[in-house]
Amino acid sequence: MKRCIFHYPHPVKDTPGVGSAVRPNRMRAAFKSIGYQVDDISGYGNERKEKIAKIKKNIENGVVYDFVYSESENSPTLLTDEDHLPRHPFLDFSFFRFCRDHGIPVGLFYRDMHWRFPLYKKAVSAAKRGILIPLFHYDLYQYSRCLNRIYLPCVELHEFIPQNLSYDALPPGGLIQQDLLERRRLRSCEAGTLRVFYVGNVAGDIYNLETFCRAVKETPGVYLTICTQEETWKSAFEQYRPVLCDRIRVIHKKSHELAPYYEEADVFTCCLGGNSYISRAMPIKVFEAIGYGIPLMITESIAAAAVVREEDCGWCIPDQVEQMKQTLAFLRDNPQEVSAKAAKAVAAAPRHTWEARAQKVADDLTKKK
Repeated sequence: MKRCIFHYPHPVKDTPGVGSAVRPNRMRAAFKSIGYQVDDISGYGNERKEKIAKIKKNIENGVVYDFVYSESENSPTLLTDEDHLPRHPFLDFSFFRFCRDHGIPVGLFYRDMHWRFPLYKKAVSAAKRGILIPLFHYDLYQYSRCLNRIYLPCVELHEFIPQNLSYDALPPGGLIQQDLLERRRLRSCEAGTLRVFYVGNVAGDIYNLETFCRAVKETPGVYLTICTQEETWKSAFEQYRPVLCDRIRVIHKKSHELAPYYEEADVFTCCLGGNSYISRAMPIKVFEAIGYGIPLMITESIAAAAVVREEDCGWCIPDQVEQMKQTLAFLRDNPQEVSAKAAKAVAAAPRHTWEARAQKVADDLTKKK
């Protein structure tokens, strides 16, 4: 059996509730799904140390691994323990170099460049930034010494990584919901009504859904369901109050509870306000929606809009309320257009699964051996 090493400097959650926790869970499972025996190095520092020692012994005893694949955390690697103390400053990076020295290629998905953008200054105090930003730079320095390839949410982020690093895009994937895909294939939309679904953060300047909510409020016959965390909504409610109406409902559900809401929706939206950070975003829910065969209405400036254009599975529009209203009204009155784009989403779904992402990594890194 083919064998690989999966590394993540944090525990992998069995039932992840947010996108950043979903990805490690899904990628580890995807490598198993495409036929790999996966030796896991995840957990807090002491646990990883024990697992690394066992795998080093395996390698020295002749066990063959095709590659190492790592997922980074949102915080610097040195601060990923529960108490955020840097007890193991060289543990993970020295293991990557050990693997490379033994002919095992190493790839890593770099999760988030948020610290490179102006919005980070608004969200994080100067004192914290003074600690975190040097440690983020330290991660990139170490990556430049021990990786064969770094994966990014989109290739546009390559300007922020060391020039000597080989890079490629590895956006999120989706789970094929085969029974729902089949029902979506046969489903017809109701003229005069359009049901839109959104899943994700709605807080602050980064994930701003206000313009889209206003467009829904001003377009009769359009219904919007927003799924976001309860605490997030409590903090954002006053911000959104002026653009709410009785056709906009807010729910608080976990990932495994969302299937009925995806099934009832005609369109999934990712119409978020434009800023330099979100313009490079690849929201995991975009690919989840494709996995359900739902067409997307997305702000044209978001990096994920390129996927929607390429697959012709939705509508890319400016971040302007009048343009959104026109598109919503058109889709409300022309359900055949929604059905046509849904068919494209159904066809695109197999190309954007977690298994497809895992297979790309396997193909890339085994070529490096």
